Amino acid sequence: MSKNRAEAKRSVLPLYNSSLEPVHRELAQHVRKEEAAFAGSGRPPDTLLGHLERVAAHAVRLALKEGADPLLAELAGLFHDAGKFRGGKYHEDDKPEEESSIEVLRTIGLKEGLEPATLDQAAAAIAQLYRDDPEPTPLSKVLFDADNLDKLGLPGVALYFIKSGLRGRGLSAETIIRLTVELTYARYSARGLFTATARAIAARRSADTIRFIQEFLEALREDGLFDARVERIRVCDLDLDVVVPASCVCGAAMGLKGWMEKGAKCTEIHVEMTCESCGRRHEIRFCRPRLIA
Repeated sequence: MSKNRAEAKRSVLPLYNSSLEPVHRELAQHVRKEEAAFAGSGRPPDTLLGHLERVAAHAVRLALKEGADPLLAELAGLFHDAGKFRGGKYHEDDKPEEESSIEVLRTIGLKEGLEPATLDQAAAAIAQLYRDDPEPTPLSKVLFDADNLDKLGLPGVALYFIKSGLRGRGLSAETIIRLTVELTYARYSARGLFTATARAIAARRSADTIRFIQEFLEALREDGLFDARVERIRVCDLDLDVVVPASCVCGAAMGLKGWMEKGAKCTEIHVEMTCESCGRRHEIRFCRPRLIA
C-alpha cells in the first residue's frame, strides 16, 4: 500500500454502510490531494475530508429518523462538497461546485461498482443544494440539513476558530467581532432547516452557541483582553446580534449600521462599525441565512 493510500485510510471515520468503504477510501485520496494543491502544501490537510465525513454521519442520523435511505444519505453526504477544490482551485469560474462534486461522485462510484441508479439519486440530492428547487426530495432535505448541522453548536464554534487560524487570524479584534456571523446563524438555525429532527437538534445547539459566545466575551472582558458588547440591530427583516467593541482604540464610541445587497453567490448582510471620532472602521460581510417557510 502506498504512503498516500495508508494516510488516507487512517484519516477516514467509520462508516454506517460498510459497503461504501472502497468509495470512502478513494474519495479521501482525491479530496486531500486537491485541497493540498489549493493550499500549496505537500501535506494533505483534513479540513474538507473531515467536513464530508461529519455531514455523512449527520445525514445517516437524520435519514434513520426521517424515513430516507441511509445508504443514499451517507453517499450524498460524503460527496456533496467533493468538487470544492477542483484542480486545486476554488471558485475560479462560474461552474457550481456541486456540479464538480457530482462528477467526482460518478467517476469514483462507477469505478468502485456502485449502481448507476444509486449514483443518480445521490447526484440529484447534491444538485438540489444549489438549484434551490421549490419541491426538494426527502433525500435532498436530509442532505441540506446535515450540511448545516455541521456548522452549529460547540463543534461549529470550534470549527470557526480552527478556520480563523488557518486563514492567519489569531484571537484578534477581527476574529472576535466576526462572532456576529455565528450569532446570526445560531439565531435563525432552526428556521432554516427542513426536517423536524434537524430543527430540534438545531434549537439545542444554537442555545449552546449563544451561551458560549456570551461567556467567552465576558471572560475576555474580565481578563482585560478585549471589551465588547452584543448590540441588536434590525437589518431588513432580520434581527442581528452584533459583537461591537465597547469603544474604539482612540476611546470614542463606535457607530453601527447594517444593510443587505446582492452578492456574487448570495444575498449578503453587511455590518459596518465606524468610530465617531477617528473614523476607524470594521466591516463584516456574510451570506444571509436561508429561512424556510
